[in-house]
Amino acid sequence: GDERVTIVTTDDYHRYNRRERRARRISALHPDCNDLDLLGEHREALAKGRPVVKAPYDHATGDFGAPRAVMPSEFLIVEGLLALHSQALRNRYDVSVYLDTPEPLRHLWKVMRDTEKRGYSADQVQGILEHRESVAAEYIRPQRDRADMVVRFHGGAEPTDYERLHATVTMRPTLEQPEIQSALDACPRAAPAIALAERPGGELVLEIDGAISSEQAGAVERALWMRRPEMRRMLLARTGDFFENGTIRHSHALALAQRLIAYPVLRARLAKEAVT
Repeated sequence: GDERVTIVTTDDYHRYNRRERRARRISALHPDCNDLDLLGEHREALAKGRPVVKAPYDHATGDFGAPRAVMPSEFLIVEGLLALHSQALRNRYDVSVYLDTPEPLRHLWKVMRDTEKRGYSADQVQGILEHRESVAAEYIRPQRDRADMVVRFHGGAEPTDYERLHATVTMRPTLEQPEIQSALDACPRAAPAIALAERPGGELVLEIDGAISSEQAGAVERALWMRRPEMRRMLLARTGDFFENGTIRHSHALALAQRLIAYPVLRARLAKEAVT
């Protein structure tokens, strides 16, 4: 819930506004265009229960708003394109996740978001994507290999039915994960809609078919969390819901992926509670 979560976006740590970036001929995706040291300091302060003051970046104007206080809460989420750029930043997270969207789908989502929420035209967004491609290849996509988890939603050549996008969740041994294989063994009817494979080095890859039924998904969820009674509070009604054209829709593959992300987050929280 919003009352228990503080969200920090890395866009607020741009060193320059849009006009200054154009004058300097530097992309907002480049590390030199972002004060990542300050991001780390603010993350540390919030994790220790101290508020911070920062000026939010406004995409509609391309400039920064008035500084405001950001208050700490029970959970802290840092989201943005360079959140895993440095080892110093990576060391500060309990859980790190990289969203590995296929480029055609990522482009489609960016056009939809930036035209609906940020005031750009579709041609402007396409131009930005082309201009940023070399910087994204050099600085953004390499972070995939540095995350604890990698989540990929994907479909056909033109994936427009977002309720049925497939999900691939890669879980690295840097995090404790639920007993997924045991849960799947207890739910034989879930196959072949969901399958688990182990890669060399202990990396687990869960493939979730976008057409998985509510009965199959529900059985797997119950089998997973019955093995961890203390995790029952993560069975939330909103998991898997998303908005499209003002309508609430639901994806069972999304719900399972979200719960697999939430699992190590809540485990880390429970561990901290046990210490304090």
